[in-house]
Amino acid sequence: MSLLGALQTGARGLSVASAGIDVTTQNVTGAGTAGYTRRTLRTEQLAPVSQRGLFVGQGAVASAVVRSTDRLLGVRLIDAAGAEASSGTLAENLRVAESYLDATNSTGLAEAVDQVFDALGSATTDPGDASLRRGVVHACDVLASITSRIAGGFADAVSAIDEQAGASLTVVNAALEEIATLNARIGRSGADVGPADLLDRRDQLILELGAAIGVSAELKADGQAVVYLGGHALVSGADWREVASSEDSTGAVTFQVAMDQGSLDVTDTVGGELGGLVQARGHLEGWIEDLDNFAFTFATALNTQHAAGFDADGAAGGDIFTLPTSATGAAAVLAVDSALMDDPSLLAFAGADTALPGDGVNLEAMLEIEDDTSLFGAGNTRAAVSAITSDVGATVAAAESDEEAQAALVGDLETLRESTGGVDTDEEATHLLEYQAAYRSAAKVLSACDELLRSLLAIGG
Repeated sequence: MSLLGALQTGARGLSVASAGIDVTTQNVTGAGTAGYTRRTLRTEQLAPVSQRGLFVGQGAVASAVVRSTDRLLGVRLIDAAGAEASSGTLAENLRVAESYLDATNSTGLAEAVDQVFDALGSATTDPGDASLRRGVVHACDVLASITSRIAGGFADAVSAIDEQAGASLTVVNAALEEIATLNARIGRSGADVGPADLLDRRDQLILELGAAIGVSAELKADGQAVVYLGGHALVSGADWREVASSEDSTGAVTFQVAMDQGSLDVTDTVGGELGGLVQARGHLEGWIEDLDNFAFTFATALNTQHAAGFDADGAAGGDIFTLPTSATGAAAVLAVDSALMDDPSLLAFAGADTALPGDGVNLEAMLEIEDDTSLFGAGNTRAAVSAITSDVGATVAAAESDEEAQAALVGDLETLRESTGGVDTDEEATHLLEYQAAYRSAAKVLSACDELLRSLLAIGG
């Protein structure tokens, strides 16, 4: 090899070492950035040249900066992130709903129903006693207040879900547009050797979209990514489709994807945080309906039986509870009749308008409502209340169990991703020392060649 050839080889070595230092420095500084993937410098030897029968190498050149990625693992992580966000959001919102049924610091629904029948039972000892009558009215008022509070809490939770669901789409659509822009900039340069910073940013956005709305993705080897929602492409190349929201006839938030001149409803396929909100809303609506049916059925039964009796003055009984004409919304507005609140003597305990003092015939009939199994289809009044509370508890427990399982799965996948593409600062420090040593060696080669060339030039001069 000539001195000029050695000089060129040394310059290539200097360039490779310099590039290695750049890559290592980027790894160290990017280690704490979300979505950052470790880079490695790929080098290759140049073909040797023949000089006087000898094959002499020309050194190495830096051929690419490679992202340490596993595309299949990335796709699995996107799916898992959506499932985790969905289960976590569902559990979080259901826990809020469950708190309205918490009887730790106040009277619970089941306890309030028991207190109504306890008060009625106590009144049988002396149906004409004013204090016992006030106890019955008070117990009914407590039950109405608790039922209304729970229904109002559930309704507030539904409203909060609707507000949260509608507000998140601005972020979702901004991410979809940016992913399409990044796809265009990345082109088909390759998923491993393309512009690493752009690829990292795009993949992180897709991961965040998975958590937000439950998208899936196809990460292609050429560097392009296709983003799907329920099998429908939201991003393909540089094109993207907007996700919009609207309200149906019940006021529930629904989601649509723009398609040509129209739109496609994707509410049932939405996952991630939005999917968790949709599921939570469905559960809440069901519990509100159950509570309405219980309140309407129970209050109607008590009103009907009460109307069959007579009060202390021999007048026919009126309503104990005020109710709407149907079960819808009954729980939220359940209240004790204002006249009865003012005058407990209006309680129609007697069985006849000429009843003797102590007549509690109708009072006994009202007590029988507690064990009437015909009112709620299956079981008595207490069973109907327990069905509501146990359904809430079981649903919350299942959501929390799923939340824990999904979090564990995401944790495992993130550990795998970290082992594949994470940055080990100790390892990078070792690489930095190696590249520094290579840089110094290449610099010495250049210095020696320079000195020899100067000597030759001096001899020639």
